[in-house]
Amino acid sequence: MHLRRKESIQLSARFAALFVLVLTVAIPFWDGAFSVDMWLSQTFMMRILVAAIALAVITNRAVRARWRRRFPYLPMLLLVVAASLLCVFGGNDPMATAKMHSSHSFMVIGLVVMTAIMPVTLAEAGILSVPIFALLIVGGQGGLATGLVPLEILLAVLLPLAVFSALVQLYRTITAAHEIAIDPLTGCYTRAFGMEMIKVTFDSAVRKKAPFTVAFIDLDDFKQINDQYGHDYGDRILGEVGDSLMNRFRRSDLVVRWGGEEFLVLLPELDMPKANEVLERVMAPGLAELKNGQLQKASVGLSERLEDAIALPQNLIELADRRMYDAKKRRDHDDMIAGGLAGRNAPARKSCGPNVPSADHGVN
Repeated sequence: MHLRRKESIQLSARFAALFVLVLTVAIPFWDGAFSVDMWLSQTFMMRILVAAIALAVITNRAVRARWRRRFPYLPMLLLVVAASLLCVFGGNDPMATAKMHSSHSFMVIGLVVMTAIMPVTLAEAGILSVPIFALLIVGGQGGLATGLVPLEILLAVLLPLAVFSALVQLYRTITAAHEIAIDPLTGCYTRAFGMEMIKVTFDSAVRKKAPFTVAFIDLDDFKQINDQYGHDYGDRILGEVGDSLMNRFRRSDLVVRWGGEEFLVLLPELDMPKANEVLERVMAPGLAELKNGQLQKASVGLSERLEDAIALPQNLIELADRRMYDAKKRRDHDDMIAGGLAGRNAPARKSCGPNVPSADHGVN
């Protein structure tokens, strides 16, 4: 969700930059700023600066990538500051005409309106509003020329509406992202969101040259539970399993409902031995308690990008999936032998001990 919000803010900023760039190129044909007399004026110089900033925002060169990731609103803030300064310098330029002042006012109003479509937080909206408030103060105290547009009156109305609209947009973005990213039955992440995140986390592990483990979990005998107790009861067990997995892993780990009774867990910066220990600890108490007093068991397959020499995240998932099915086949085979030798149904298997070195095993 956080990534989608950042992308939305940065995309809105680029649209705003395109609006500013087109406006700075087009309005001189209307207000006469291309005349030779205006070339050395502060209005003309400021317009060139604003156009350069807009072009830098469009090409993602206005702010370093690291700062854009931390503060996605910075490109938009640069545009607002530049447009506000253009209004101030243009308003105090004796060579500027009323049409030029009107053009600058229209640019600022357009940026305020575009801020309304950005899903920014209240703090971010406040930061973006600071240059506008400063412009209003300068205009109110110094009689800043605004041309045909009553800038102070319009901004006094538009700015609060824009901030409110941006907060509504943020709420809608969070709600939509939550619906897309969270499985309503288990509370785990959805497969679609998991596919995006495994690409991001895998690429991050490659850049850091860090281990990255994937655990593929499949609930054992879940079809029999649905057949015996009904699908409503099965859904309740799935919900309990989701709660158990979400609460037992680290906050940095991602638990994904892959489909049906299958779950995928992304374990960044964990090598295979540590991941084995984590899975043993997570599975040992059981994932859910059944009506017959037994604990819900699961088969698990692990794969790790460095140890298994995996170059693509999809291959990492496929290897963990194969190992999970191998573990399930071995469990079924062991239970069949135990049942045949004892002349009765095999007892419930206990979880593997912490000394088990294999990357794929059946556990409670």
